[in-house]
Amino acid sequence: MPALVKSRNRGICTGMAKQSSANTFNMTNTPLKFWNATNFVYEECPQPSLSLRIPGLSHESFDRDWNPKLTSLMQTTSLARSCAFHTMLPTHDKEGQITEEKYFLDWPRITQQFFIFASASEFVMSRALYEKNVRKWPLDMKHTLGNIGSCSVTSTTQFFACPVERETSSCSIPLWSDTHQIVTVDKKTRQPARLPDWFLKKYKGKGYMDRGFVLKSFDRPAVTYAHPSMVQWTDTDYYKHTNWASYIRWAIDALHAALLLQNTSNTPYYSPYCSRAMKGDSETVRERAKSALHGITSDIIARGVHKMHIVYLKECLQGENIETHVWQDSNGENELVYFSVVKDGEDVCQIKMWFFDSWYDEEDDFPM
Repeated sequence: MPALVKSRNRGICTGMAKQSSANTFNMTNTPLKFWNATNFVYEECPQPSLSLRIPGLSHESFDRDWNPKLTSLMQTTSLARSCAFHTMLPTHDKEGQITEEKYFLDWPRITQQFFIFASASEFVMSRALYEKNVRKWPLDMKHTLGNIGSCSVTSTTQFFACPVERETSSCSIPLWSDTHQIVTVDKKTRQPARLPDWFLKKYKGKGYMDRGFVLKSFDRPAVTYAHPSMVQWTDTDYYKHTNWASYIRWAIDALHAALLLQNTSNTPYYSPYCSRAMKGDSETVRERAKSALHGITSDIIARGVHKMHIVYLKECLQGENIETHVWQDSNGENELVYFSVVKDGEDVCQIKMWFFDSWYDEEDDFPM
């Protein structure tokens, strides 16, 4: 899902790369048509929702602690949503003949008219996601409409470990969820565009949320650890700007780089760890990393991320230089870490990550 391009006053930035109609998503032109998604179930009440089964995570989805990578969870979520939105719903008569060509929220009609940019996401992970004996493939997914605004759509996507035959329990195990808001953008003006009247009349007010999903931006303090990167081709998506998951990879890399600097006295001070925002000798940079992070440790990180907020403000393009700032509130929780991805001195994406505060929690705050 491409990231929403927004300025500090929350307006769409118009200085974007030129796109063509070829960027209109068509699942029949992608390998996703062979993804083998099954068990489609569409329900209109109490809210429009679609359930299906997907192959799940892969052997490449895990980090060196054998925890699922956040970027893999995001890409799986994005692919599953695309599959849900662009697969014809089962609408057959008693003889098995197709009675109408119907899609969830009539989404192909929307993507033909608009670009779809992400504005905000909240991921919530359960403890079971990090348990090694819980199967991560295949997965059951449920996608539910949350709210329709004049130019936005909010929905929640939930993922579950499939019940296994021959086991006593037949219940699906909640793994993670993503509450996600997108904005429809005019393909020519690059500005937010009002959804069509037919769409608003048909779907507005039918979601489970009373209002749209908004996450507030936050101020970046003077003392942070800043990790430099350049946007590579592999960071971008079919809109030719940074994919929504690449920001999270930069954040995780910045966090681990800061921990490496503050915990290893003989860490080589070489260019990947030297940011324009942190000029000085190696000891100065090391002290800055220590000052920025007061409580987070590798052990806490290994417990896994429990919740993550992402706000997309502006875009990044291939070849541009960015810096990912990481810090903690000096009076805050040890398990909460803040990130800002900065381009030319301006925040383009802001992230908050809450890690689990213990290895075992009695209850997980997982939306059902």
